[in-house]
Amino acid sequence: SPMTQWILNKSEYLLLMAVRKARRFPIARFELHCSQEPELRITALNHVCLTSPEDSMEAVKARAAVLESLQKKGLVRISYSLPAYVQSDYRIFYQSQIYELLCHTAMEAQGQPDFLFDLPAMRFGQVFPL
Repeated sequence: SPMTQWILNKSEYLLLMAVRKARRFPIARFELHCSQEPELRITALNHVCLTSPEDSMEAVKARAAVLESLQKKGLVRISYSLPAYVQSDYRIFYQSQIYELLCHTAMEAQGQPDFLFDLPAMRFGQVFPL
């Protein structure tokens, strides 16, 4: 029934309220690119939303799932094609432990012939309330 799409669990409700209260709600997509073939890229982690640079992988993945769910319910819009962005909004992503992990993963791939994706990259996005 149409009603069920409005039933939110506590995590969804709290994140939706945070998005609605925020002036801007920055997220990022962590990608790995191939230095040999620039058009080759994979998403390592989607819809990364941080509350602290120390956020664990579990917390980040759980939050991403909540964002995905809110998007499916038509309560938020997620966009990675921003015409402009505020650089300071994204500083926390570069400082985060999980970005450090992405960089280590890419570094380990460098110089190994069977690993294509050797460049860490980040795509900036934003969540908009609907």
